[in-house]
Amino acid sequence: MSQPHLTTVAVLDADARELRAKTAALARSPGVDIHISAGSLGELLTDPAFPTEVVILQQRAGERVSVNYKIRVCRLADARVIVIAGTDAEGTVAADARVLSSSVVDFAHALALVTDPHPE
Repeated sequence: MSQPHLTTVAVLDADARELRAKTAALARSPGVDIHISAGSLGELLTDPAFPTEVVILQQRAGERVSVNYKIRVCRLADARVIVIAGTDAEGTVAADARVLSSSVVDFAHALALVTDPHPE
């Protein structure tokens, strides 16, 4: 009997408290195997588990690396990217990068995309 496929996920968020909360929520989600919890792009890229199938990222005000660059780097590694953009201007994804990622308003929507990537 084969085991169900688990989606490997990485979370990237510079806010440590939010990162812990997102990681905990993903760990409780069926079908999800959380591999990386990173506070910076450097931590994500140097983790031996990278790339994962999906990267959930949230851009924070004041981060030096743009959200568009993060998307491109993850896509080059063949990871699907879900950006939590919310209403924050820092989370704005450029039009050309939207093609490479899914943009959602909050973490609940990101979680829904990971656990059910093809909602009806």
